[in-house]
Amino acid sequence: SLTPTYSSQSCRCSPRVVAYIVCVHERQIVEATRTFEAPGLRIVDHAQLGRGVVTDRVFERGETIAIWRGREISGEYAVSLSAAEREQLLQIGHDAFLYTHLDERCTVDFINHSCDPNCGFSDAVTLVTMRRIEPGEAVTFDYAMSDCNSFVAFACRCGASRCRGRLTRDDWRIPDLQSRYDGWLAPHINALVHGDG
Repeated sequence: SLTPTYSSQSCRCSPRVVAYIVCVHERQIVEATRTFEAPGLRIVDHAQLGRGVVTDRVFERGETIAIWRGREISGEYAVSLSAAEREQLLQIGHDAFLYTHLDERCTVDFINHSCDPNCGFSDAVTLVTMRRIEPGEAVTFDYAMSDCNSFVAFACRCGASRCRGRLTRDDWRIPDLQSRYDGWLAPHINALVHGDG
């Protein structure tokens, strides 16, 4: 059987992010309507952290974990959502978010934050591994890589030795994070770091 190639891109003339699938069999490009999640991921329940995602296989550095899809909404609309709905948002631009209805969540929608993550962004909607991930290891990314909104503030319980204790909308400003996550930031955060936003 043939495996489709998953990719994503952001148009230069619009902040709208388009994810697409290149169908090898049909030799055509089809816009993806569902979130892509790599095989070998599963949801687990943590006593302190709630749900999270772990691996069932080895993931090598640079492998795609997720290409998120959803309805693009503005920040104004985002603040009108319930707290539970806002927790599921992915910030994809300065005033743009991907929204997935709570009933449509999939495995990768339960990936937790860590102050010492093993995944980062290759574009606004694509999460990739920053290093090799072993079977049974939690899949995480630092929300500072994509979030700079007013509702990201919360106490962190990730347990990492580098844990900041609290996440805020301004964590992207921390020089150590800018250095450690260079090349792994979502484009809108990268623009802020480099003064282009």
